[in-house]
Amino acid sequence: MSAKAVILAFLILIPTAAAGYLFTQKPNPPSQLQDTTQSNYVDYTPAAFAAAINKRRVLYFYATWCPTCSVANEDFTVNAAQIPTDVVIFRTDYDRETTLKAKYGITYQHTFVQVDTNGNELAKWNGGGLNELINQLTN
Repeated sequence: MSAKAVILAFLILIPTAAAGYLFTQKPNPPSQLQDTTQSNYVDYTPAAFAAAINKRRVLYFYATWCPTCSVANEDFTVNAAQIPTDVVIFRTDYDRETTLKAKYGITYQHTFVQVDTNGNELAKWNGGGLNELINQLTN
């Protein structure tokens, strides 16, 4: 077989094989991840906080190095369906959100602050999980 015939065979064979492979592939199924825009326990961002203005908003000052924060985080995550639908809990990074810490006088991680529509403090408490949070909420 001549070199030209081999090259020609490769030029025809490779695109044909590639096209056949592409046409036999199935599309990826849609993601099974939870839609976080519908969750009532979310990471704090100014945009998410503003979007929840018509709900009861609670800032949860959380630190990754805090063992009691980890327990509460697990409680909120596992029991997210039990969070009242008119409440959004914002997991707020204790170490990074220094402006919010100063605004609300936060000196201790695992602190909760419920705020009104203007961002003013309605209630503040330390510690606890979902049951304690529900009991502390104001209207």
